[in-house]
Amino acid sequence: MNVAIIWHMHQPLYRQPGSDVAILPWVRLHAVKDYLHMAQVLARHPQVRVTFTLTPSLAEQLEDYAKGALTDRLMQLAGRAYFSPDDKQYMLNMCFSISWDNIIRRYPPYEAILNRRHLALLNPDYFSTQTYRDLLVWFNLAWTDPNLLESDPFLAGLVQKGLDFTIDEAQKLIQIHLDIVGKVLPTYRQLSEAGQLELITVPFYHPILPLLVDSRIARRPSPGLPIPEPPFRAPEDAGAQLRWGVTKHERLMGGRPAGLWPSEGAVSPEILPLVADAGLRWLATDEAILGESLGVYFERDESGLVKRGDLLYHPWRLRTGKGDLAIVFRDHDLSDRIGFVYQRLPGAQAAEDMIVRLERIARAFGQREDGLITVILDGENAWEYYEHNGDVFLNELYRRLAEHPDLTPVTPEAHLAAHPPQDEIETLASGSWIMGDFTTWIGDPEHLAAWSLLRDLRETYALWREETSPAEADLRRVQEYLFAAEGSDWFWWYSHRNSSDQDALFDELFRDYLAAAYRAMGIIPPAVLARPVRGMAEQPPAPRRFITPRLAAAPDPGIHWSDAAVIRPQASVGTMQQAGGVVQAVRYGNDRDDLYLRIELAAPAARFALTLHLLTDGGRFQVQLGQGQRTAFLFRQENGSLVNLGPVTSAQAKRIVEFAIPLAQLGVDLGKESVGTLAVSLRNAAGEEERLPEQGEAELIFARQ
Repeated sequence: MNVAIIWHMHQPLYRQPGSDVAILPWVRLHAVKDYLHMAQVLARHPQVRVTFTLTPSLAEQLEDYAKGALTDRLMQLAGRAYFSPDDKQYMLNMCFSISWDNIIRRYPPYEAILNRRHLALLNPDYFSTQTYRDLLVWFNLAWTDPNLLESDPFLAGLVQKGLDFTIDEAQKLIQIHLDIVGKVLPTYRQLSEAGQLELITVPFYHPILPLLVDSRIARRPSPGLPIPEPPFRAPEDAGAQLRWGVTKHERLMGGRPAGLWPSEGAVSPEILPLVADAGLRWLATDEAILGESLGVYFERDESGLVKRGDLLYHPWRLRTGKGDLAIVFRDHDLSDRIGFVYQRLPGAQAAEDMIVRLERIARAFGQREDGLITVILDGENAWEYYEHNGDVFLNELYRRLAEHPDLTPVTPEAHLAAHPPQDEIETLASGSWIMGDFTTWIGDPEHLAAWSLLRDLRETYALWREETSPAEADLRRVQEYLFAAEGSDWFWWYSHRNSSDQDALFDELFRDYLAAAYRAMGIIPPAVLARPVRGMAEQPPAPRRFITPRLAAAPDPGIHWSDAAVIRPQASVGTMQQAGGVVQAVRYGNDRDDLYLRIELAAPAARFALTLHLLTDGGRFQVQLGQGQRTAFLFRQENGSLVNLGPVTSAQAKRIVEFAIPLAQLGVDLGKESVGTLAVSLRNAAGEEERLPEQGEAELIFARQ
């Protein structure tokens, strides 16, 4: 069985418009700790072939750092003798942004500063100027490849010294960082030219392509999802982001890319001719998209092995008006194991587990000559939680792959050249690698506010372009600002699922690019861009009035559920998220007589036993719908036992289940303020359980009118 590993390297655009200063240092820091390191580990195993993305906007920033055209605020602070109150606040927020347990607490002097951080947050002057400089140096050391900290005499000396760092030492450390940054692109290009890795591209500023084409596409996997009205529609921009990415890749890497990782694995039928038109031959996304395209749910056995691997583990063909494309689909269980599970294991044990799982797949589904297991995940964000920055795991995994008689690491382009896809997908589903939908980037109130601002700019840009016929240089400048604002990262951090200490800076950067685009057109930016994006705070509360939906389990909740409250899953917080679970949304509401619940799933309901856990003034209750059953029953919990209160009115479709539960049976009195809690649990045939919310219970508020 062939194995394709794709490491996705991505950082957003941190440079403020028209500035040579990045307000966040993550491009430099990931280059020093991860980007060069990942290539160097691969180079130690010349028989291993893997694939990398370097997002074009990331590669551009790496290039600018290397030639001195880009700096960042922490680099500037390294040369300061004194720090302003704003500098101190910035360092208190920024300089602890790495794993506290796995990295900071490894170094006692750094840990001692961390242990006093809470006092400095109350009063920034609690730390002396020297302590802030020590903090700055330690943060830059923590974000340095530990192999360098152990082998470079100067860096090892700083670690041993521990305290009282000088300005000269802080600046020399920064210069070492810049030297490392300068090696990243040449190293990747060298390994690419040697044939050891394949470099593929990404849309230039990492936008969610289907949402650029038409934000209404978001409703295909999530019927009824709130989107901006009128919708955002700019298919021309989606095509340009692809073409710009290919051009940047060709200039930096010396050849045209064959493959595409569409940002966040987000795909729809509308983007396929744009991909082909950009000269790309293959793309990749998540298994959930294949399952939805084929009408198959990729169920796993008790050990995690996919039961329909005959469908998942080989490439597919897509026909477009611009030519055929090949597409491969990642095994999201294997990918998430590297991203989230193996960090808790010793590196060698984690590599052993991965090899065993690959072997089982090969034994079960290795009959096809074009068999291919695809693993895709972020290549930069997991390693701070691993043993020695992932060294042990990566070296052991690559060594065992190189020596294995039945597992062959390949690049997708080489595999497709030898095995052109034979099976065809008639219609590709729309969605992403996170929960198979787009709700990470659209649907929350802040999302809607941000998309509306972007739509207004795009409409102004279209009118300006038509009326002024701008010169090419002027057009390009406006497009650079507009396309940067279309990037996915701003919407990622507006999501209620994601948060960081730098949320306000991401919001500021988004609005800066919108305003810069207006100014480049000679237009005064709207006053609203001077204020942070607000969604929930400025929106009126969701209407709390009676609903009486007709139970039909229709795919689109439609007008009958438009006033329902919605509970959605919380994905992983931070820069990485897992592929997502089965429960996509729970809608609820009530009238004078009944509580109505609608459960929306990403997989067939018949594969699960479904339980609703309810707490009301009348006690604790459960609604149980057994696996494959059509009748649900209501139970009241009494003295540790469940008392059957009889069947519950329900409606079921493939992935929708709706219930109507009499309020009288739940002991709910609408004559007084009434609240409760709700949790949903699913259990599959292997006994694995999923809950929404993952922990605790969601608040249940009953309407009284």
